[in-house]
Amino acid sequence: MRPEAPDELGSLLILTAVPCVLPIPGIGNVMGLGMMGLAWAIWRGDSTLGLLGRTRTSPLNAQRRRQIRLGIRRVHRLAAPWCRPRLQSLVSLAPRSWHAAAAAALVATMGVLIFLPIPLGNVLPAASITCLGLGLSHRDGVAALWSAGLAALAMAYTAALAAGAWTWVIDPIWQAVGLSG
Repeated sequence: MRPEAPDELGSLLILTAVPCVLPIPGIGNVMGLGMMGLAWAIWRGDSTLGLLGRTRTSPLNAQRRRQIRLGIRRVHRLAAPWCRPRLQSLVSLAPRSWHAAAAAALVATMGVLIFLPIPLGNVLPAASITCLGLGLSHRDGVAALWSAGLAALAMAYTAALAAGAWTWVIDPIWQAVGLSG
């Protein structure tokens, strides 16, 4: 990875995660797939190919490109008082290292959870990805640990919803139809 790639990668993670908090139909599907692609790039150690640097040539109009860049800067500025370089070994993503594999697994899992149509299921995974993006951008391993904690909460929430759906919806239907043994 290029030395500046983690900053860019962190910003891309933030850029894909923040819109997922909004209740816009379909955005979770698109951004979830994007996160899964970013997870693959993290694991392989690919740079993000200068995607943020190429915003000048994107099909968006100049006003929209400027808003996106200002939004990313605003997120970084708001996080600056809390994020600082610490536990940097947790956010050094050498290609195919265990740090990169753990980060890629976290991003892919959260991307899948965001992709699924779970009621209010995008908030915790998006917060987790945002924390990881901030951790990569600011070289803050504590933010990466917060990301892992939020990811655990997101998976627990999804498991609780699945257990509740089984207990109160699926199992009674199976019993009513006579499929339960």
